[in-house]
Amino acid sequence: MVKVILSFIIILTATITKSQVAYDKIDQFDIVTENWAKVKLNGKYGFIDKNGNEVVKPIYDHIAQFDIYNNGWAMVKLNGKYGFIDKNGNEVVKPIYDAIEPFDIKREGWAEVKVNKKISFIDKNGIDVLTTTN
Repeated sequence: MVKVILSFIIILTATITKSQVAYDKIDQFDIVTENWAKVKLNGKYGFIDKNGNEVVKPIYDHIAQFDIYNNGWAMVKLNGKYGFIDKNGNEVVKPIYDAIEPFDIKREGWAEVKVNKKISFIDKNGIDVLTTTN
């Protein structure tokens, strides 16, 4: 009986500890993407779901609206560099670019990206398809 009570207390403590993250700011759910709310913690942004679970850890300096640059993606900024996350919270394009232009401006299916004053393009899968010099 003591083991059962002790196990219950440990589980309850772990559950309470998990839910005690005190974010600096929690936006309204379903604004940026369905069933998620953007959160801010120590000046960094991420997302939680409606159960309070972190689906994107608050590590980004900025997270843009989903679907603006590419369907299902949101642009993120980390340490002055840009990349993308998807609606599953995965980093689909690592934040390594100094700038990212919207897709389909210069060529259908491509977005212009800049790194160290060099211009390149990524496709809608996040793959670098062409590198040029400025």
